[in-house]
Amino acid sequence: MNNIVRYQDWEARLSVYLDRVAEEPFKWGTHDCALFASDCVLAMTGVDPAEAYRGTYDTVVGAAKALREHGAGTLLKSFTATFGEPISPHFAQRGDLVMLDPKTIGVCVGRHSWFVGREANQEGLVPLFTASCRYAFRVPFEAAA
Repeated sequence: MNNIVRYQDWEARLSVYLDRVAEEPFKWGTHDCALFASDCVLAMTGVDPAEAYRGTYDTVVGAAKALREHGAGTLLKSFTATFGEPISPHFAQRGDLVMLDPKTIGVCVGRHSWFVGREANQEGLVPLFTASCRYAFRVPFEAAA
């Protein structure tokens, strides 16, 4: 795992980022789920997990190709390579990343998690129950020994 560690004021930084993108529509290569989750990590830690593939695609096909060429092959494998094996979403804490399925990632804010999408004609961040997620990844508070 990379040396990703949350800033002491990570909660405020994450909150500012979430407020800024709350109504930003989904767009491949700019504001999709992988970049949203990576931007959350960037806000909390200063480390960009998507650095290698950021700016390399603008379609769903391009996203899959970027994950194959610059990531670990898939979204799930790429985040596993960065954060280690997923944990049960029942143990996810605020600021951890969560996946509904192997292709959809967001950020846990407690009982709910935020995902980029569309809900009833409104685009932007969509809250879903964290318990409905399938995987979660810890975003560490301190460096691993």
